[in-house]
Amino acid sequence: MVIEFVYAAAILMIIGAIGGLLQTRPIDKFLMLGVLGDGLISIVAIFGYLDVAMASSFMTFVSIIILMIGLIRVLEIRKMRGEIG
Repeated sequence: MVIEFVYAAAILMIIGAIGGLLQTRPIDKFLMLGVLGDGLISIVAIFGYLDVAMASSFMTFVSIIILMIGLIRVLEIRKMRGEIG
């Protein structure tokens, strides 16, 4: 049984979307956003827009890292203030 790449990318997007809804920790939500983005980039590449896929994969990678660094800083500040246990 051969799974076509389009279906694999669509399954990756569905897993990322459902995982993002079901996760409770914000860092896990960002990771699921990355999985969703990977599926979307794969579909863009399948349709032949390789320049768009390359640019969006780089921007997605950088933006998720920046968002995770910001989230970690916010959690550290809240912990320092005693707002979270």
